[in-house]
Amino acid sequence: ATYHLSIFLEVLITFPSKQLSSTIKMNSSKDSFTPAQLELIQQLKQAVADQIQKSDDLTNFCNEHTYVRYMRARNWDLKKATAMLKTTLEWRLEYKPHLIKFEEVKIQATTGKLYIYPHADQFGRPIVLMRPRLENTKPSDNQIRYLIYCLEWASKLADDTGVGKMCWLLDFEGYSLRNAPPIRTSLHCNHILQNHYPERLGCAVCYHSPTLFSLTWKAVSPFIDPVTKGKIHFVSKGSKEKEEMNSRFQLDKMEVSFGGEVPDYLFNMEEYVVRTLAFEDEVKKSLDAVRLSIQLERSLTTTSGAEGASPPLLLECKSIDKEEQEAIDQAVAAAEAEEAQFVAEHSGELGVDKP
Repeated sequence: ATYHLSIFLEVLITFPSKQLSSTIKMNSSKDSFTPAQLELIQQLKQAVADQIQKSDDLTNFCNEHTYVRYMRARNWDLKKATAMLKTTLEWRLEYKPHLIKFEEVKIQATTGKLYIYPHADQFGRPIVLMRPRLENTKPSDNQIRYLIYCLEWASKLADDTGVGKMCWLLDFEGYSLRNAPPIRTSLHCNHILQNHYPERLGCAVCYHSPTLFSLTWKAVSPFIDPVTKGKIHFVSKGSKEKEEMNSRFQLDKMEVSFGGEVPDYLFNMEEYVVRTLAFEDEVKKSLDAVRLSIQLERSLTTTSGAEGASPPLLLECKSIDKEEQEAIDQAVAAAEAEEAQFVAEHSGELGVDKP
């Protein structure tokens, strides 16, 4: 049990990145950078440009915040950040985490052991809620895929709202060795979180964690980066419990089991399915928009140097069927003939020679 707890702690410790430079603000929508950092971001873009062109999906993934996160994760070391981002791009190209469908991993969500909470924390960050006691399946790749599905969802919510980070709420009520994840699964999760989702953790709240877990944390915390350590919070039973939860969550939207005001569990499978479908629809729209933008850019590039080339939007119009094209041609011919007749009849008034 001690080893499982150690592995879990390592996941929490390595999920965030190293300490940030003092010139960086935590709010991604209000970031400020030094000229040297801006140059490093541009160099990182150039370093992975060829790899990104392999897939529209990678283009969609690599937004402005992506480059910043990977630079921060490697403490603004360009070589290390480039290696890290390239590894992630290769992984995303092969694994395609953004294309995982809820139907594939639905069985993992039926008990509510891991899901995206319907409300954000006090700082607008999406909440990933985990209840180990509700484990309902044996270790498998499907478990990992569901974790990744939740990470993709939370990451999109974080980017869409501008906060850039997520909050993990870990409910340890009923936690035991029986429902603890196997070492192999823990190590696999650790690898994914550390290497492919850097700078995503805003905070992790360990609610009613076992005594052994808390003691292990106290033993290792002196050796952990101060910024990282500041993101891990333990909420124990006692007089300060509600105050600590209120400082991080909107208690009017939290369950009673967390000291909130919602009387029942908020997890409802039918409602959750509707939310997942909405998320997947947003992902599709985002990818479609990127692909359309890339196609338009390529069309502009292709036609801009061609003599007499039609504008891209007119080129698209030529895909209409034969009958519609004939009707358009006839209308154009009739308009031209009418114009020519008008000019012939009023050439004197217009001050032009008859055709």
